[in-house]
Amino acid sequence: MKRSAILTFVLLLFLPQACIKTTLDFDKISGEMELSPSFVIAAVKGEVTLSDIVEPTDTLVIDEDNALKLVFTEEAIINYEIEDFYTSFPTSSYSEIFPLIQIEIDDINDTLDVDPDEDIKIKEMSVITGSMSYTITSWCDFETNIEIVFPSIDDGGSPLTAIINIPANDVNSGAIVLDNTIICLDSDPNQPCNRLPVNYSINPVGAPVLDPIDSIRIEVLFEEPQYDYIRGFFGTHVIESEKDTLELGLEDLFSKITGSIFLSDPGISVDYTNSFGIPMRIDALVTGINSEDTISLDRAPEVLLYPVSTDNREVTSSFVIDRDNSSLPELVSMLPDKIILGGSASVNPDGETAQDNLIFGNSGFSADITIEVPLEFRINDLQLSDTTANFLLDEEEGGSPLDNLSSLKLTMFIDNGFPLGGSILVALYDSISGVVVDQIDTGDFFEPAEVDGNGRVTTSTEHTTEIEFTESFLESAGEANSIIFSFMLYTTDHGSKDVKIYSDYSIQFSAGLSFKANLNLNN
Repeated sequence: MKRSAILTFVLLLFLPQACIKTTLDFDKISGEMELSPSFVIAAVKGEVTLSDIVEPTDTLVIDEDNALKLVFTEEAIINYEIEDFYTSFPTSSYSEIFPLIQIEIDDINDTLDVDPDEDIKIKEMSVITGSMSYTITSWCDFETNIEIVFPSIDDGGSPLTAIINIPANDVNSGAIVLDNTIICLDSDPNQPCNRLPVNYSINPVGAPVLDPIDSIRIEVLFEEPQYDYIRGFFGTHVIESEKDTLELGLEDLFSKITGSIFLSDPGISVDYTNSFGIPMRIDALVTGINSEDTISLDRAPEVLLYPVSTDNREVTSSFVIDRDNSSLPELVSMLPDKIILGGSASVNPDGETAQDNLIFGNSGFSADITIEVPLEFRINDLQLSDTTANFLLDEEEGGSPLDNLSSLKLTMFIDNGFPLGGSILVALYDSISGVVVDQIDTGDFFEPAEVDGNGRVTTSTEHTTEIEFTESFLESAGEANSIIFSFMLYTTDHGSKDVKIYSDYSIQFSAGLSFKANLNLNN
């Protein structure tokens, strides 16, 4: 059925029956008759509230005040283990030969030096399990008892003591158990760290006559035990954490946007758990990246809380990065494709102080990061463009469904409860020649609502817009294979003040359509 015949049929349906006389002879009507009737249709009206079309998700959150915000969470973005602060001290050993005729064999004082890495100073260690191995060699023709006393190792309230018997001209090897002891390495006033005093008593059995060749060799090997805690100083250094990338997945959307948007109040909260009893400053390294720019967070390092005694071994706290202490609004407002997250920790940044460091056998540090972007912003001429296939083309017959229209006008009444205004540009585009065939600019399609000093809407704004599709535009509809829609947005007072988006915002609208058709009633 021809398109003109369809329009004729529709026209006849609208004609009052009383106007058609039963004696009318259609055979006498010219076969080349043309009609140009006009129609007015009240198209649609309604009301839409943001809560009707927005569903809360893990990313889009509606808070208790109905304000909307975007939330991105990355768990365990920063992790430090015990090895990052303290690896272990190397095996410490002691070996000496004692000629019995030359020494006071009942009172030998010596020192076992512990040599941890770099500038680490160990003062005290609480041992869960461990041992100190020994090998004693006798070059005596008589039996010998050796008493080894560690005056600074607390073994249940008494110094740790071991009595070892060595047969004549023999070797005795074994281990001194260190389980559940407290080892103090700070008793030497000349070096109050990393030093373990040892006292020996060598007692020949049976009071033999000593010969110049009678001697005893004592060898002690001290390996790091499994510890409950270590007290001391663990050096000054910087630890870098591995970087992670938070892909936002918004590249396609952001690539269609031009103009400026400034997100006023984004925030990053860092929630951490720290069981290192060491002063630390943590530097959260956050960088936003898009195709055109890179912006860093520019936030001063944060001084962390930490445990200071063995009674309270873990501290849980948090800190916030926001517009008051960083360039976060600028970073987020750049509309990044991705965010690089990382950090570093400065250990003992002020050097050694009167407060000793503490580490525990299970010490660790972990931080989760939550990025919150409340929909509080200001927009100045933000343009979003998208190109679609020309749906006005009739693929079967060629041309456009609008070919028979000489005029078309859409009248819109909008009562806008959003702090957003904007315009729409509709362009007919021939992608083959790269030419915009024709276009319609609606001007201010809707105007933003008024807001108070906190950015919340106080009064909606009424606005009536007429969009007229001219005859030349209708004729050009069949000459383009694409249509470009460009939406221009701005906030109240054209982006000069911050506005907020709430889920109870609504917009009421009604629309009317008027058009004139050219009907060619050819046989």
